[in-house]
Amino acid sequence: MNERSFIIRPMTSETPSRGEQTRSAILQAAHDLFIEQGYHGTAMRQIAQRAGIALGGLYNHFPSKEAVFEAVFFAYHPYHEVLPYIQQAQGATVDEILRDAAQRMVEAVRGRPDFLNLMFIEMVELKSVHAQKLVNTFFPVGLEIVGRLMQTEPGRLRPIPPPMLVRSFLGLFFAYFLTEIIFATAGPLDFRQDAMQHFVDIYLHGILKAPVPD
Repeated sequence: MNERSFIIRPMTSETPSRGEQTRSAILQAAHDLFIEQGYHGTAMRQIAQRAGIALGGLYNHFPSKEAVFEAVFFAYHPYHEVLPYIQQAQGATVDEILRDAAQRMVEAVRGRPDFLNLMFIEMVELKSVHAQKLVNTFFPVGLEIVGRLMQTEPGRLRPIPPPMLVRSFLGLFFAYFLTEIIFATAGPLDFRQDAMQHFVDIYLHGILKAPVPD
């Protein structure tokens, strides 16, 4: 699958140098090959051939295949879009802010099946060594949102450690995204309709009814 429109580049009016163009071609070629063949099924020689450069030229830019994958992983990971989106989440209540943040996260990765493939490669073939480096990027933003929630409705949140609130919210997102990709088209209408709203509702309120007063 060719995802050429998703390479993240800084906004600049300057023409990329030849080295920058070569690096971009390498990342595009490697991305496509990793998606098609997996990490272990892709050779450096194949990446060089797909990028249209000599194998030695590839090694001038990256010392190893893992270095190539790491560059691909960070270039194509949707955190570039997700973090600014969720920082802009709006709402007058905790419920509204979280629903808006969740919807923004979904919109940021919709149409990006390559992201899920890269995540599986990262988890299964590379033991999540690169994904762990994103923690220092994600958590400050997540903690910022938790702080906003506390200020929006003081005393509304249960005394759960803020880092765990961030982790559980990320878990909500991945649970929705995985089931959407794997099962949603095969399930009944009730399995698909307003799915994210139900996910957030369960996240906020659980599945048990409030106890009936005696």
